[in-house]
Amino acid sequence: MEYNTLRRVVKDSIEAGLSVIGDGPSNAIITHFLKRYRLRSLEDVVEYSREFEEFLKLVFGAGAMYLLKAIVRRLFENLDLDYIPTEMSFSEAVSEVKKMVKTVS
Repeated sequence: MEYNTLRRVVKDSIEAGLSVIGDGPSNAIITHFLKRYRLRSLEDVVEYSREFEEFLKLVFGAGAMYLLKAIVRRLFENLDLDYIPTEMSFSEAVSEVKKMVKTVS
């Protein structure tokens, strides 16, 4: 998998995971995060996964855990990997997938 493909998959996974809160709130969260970290695209979250995770925790408190698990589940599904519910955080999942990309490249 190419790095640009990973960026797109992470973006798609975030959008799908956040869809449970609705389009309006989801778009507001994404826009605020991008502005806060001066990012151009949601695809840039690949390099800011820990910040994104902390941002969701700041906004949603304990409820962020459910959103983050949904995003990780979707990430695994989008990569055709078996998702086994674990305590792996979003940033850890992105980090592991990035390692896989570097190994393949």
